[in-house]
Amino acid sequence: MSRRERCLLALAFLLAGAAVVPAEDAPSGSPDDTAIRKVIGDYGRAIQTKDVELFKSVKPNLTPDEEKRTRSAFESVKSQEVKITVLGVEVHGTEAVVKVSRRDTINGSLVSSFPQTFRLTRAKAGWAILEIGK
Repeated sequence: MSRRERCLLALAFLLAGAAVVPAEDAPSGSPDDTAIRKVIGDYGRAIQTKDVELFKSVKPNLTPDEEKRTRSAFESVKSQEVKITVLGVEVHGTEAVVKVSRRDTINGSLVSSFPQTFRLTRAKAGWAILEIGK
């Protein structure tokens, strides 16, 4: 793998977001399920449009260092397309776990496909992403 491909792959793992595709058999869902899926969709749109403010709105615990890396990552790519297929949403009170399958295309080249897990919390303002993991 070339240095450029490694950089693109690292960028793909740094930025989690996508066009959200519901699983074929996904139920219509509760209001929480719908709101959570919207957060995941907004997160993907933030990455695809390189909108740092939208990114911060769905992941408000972004540290200054993470924000700097995100801005740098947005500037380093011409385009990024991320497809997320939601495999499951589990809500436990004010916390939720979302399991997805993700496929990244950066600057027109398919970079990777991998599973990913988001941990969200519900606050007064609504659902927000706390962590993004593998």
